[in-house]
Amino acid sequence: LMMPDEMVRAVEVSKMYWRYLEELPPLDMKDAFAMATRIGGSFFGKVGAFEEGYDFDAVVVDDTAAKTPLSIDLSERLCRSMYLNRNCRMTDKFVKGKKILSIV
Repeated sequence: LMMPDEMVRAVEVSKMYWRYLEELPPLDMKDAFAMATRIGGSFFGKVGAFEEGYDFDAVVVDDTAAKTPLSIDLSERLCRSMYLNRNCRMTDKFVKGKKILSIV
């Protein structure tokens, strides 16, 4: 699975569902990100959040190849990197605070 693709699909499907039923608001990218990290990570214990007592598991993503003339905040960069994930690349990966992968 490509987690960014699945996050985008979750948002898309929730919008289609909302168009038919309009009972619940559709997911936004923050919701999908939480489902993929904190909520999904809770199955494995104290992972999926940058909080005290949680394991530091993280992926560092370089989104500089997905150029934009706009000034965008972190939330917008997250959303853009999920939709344009082919233009973004992982540079580092950490598991339990230890760097296990570094791509130059």
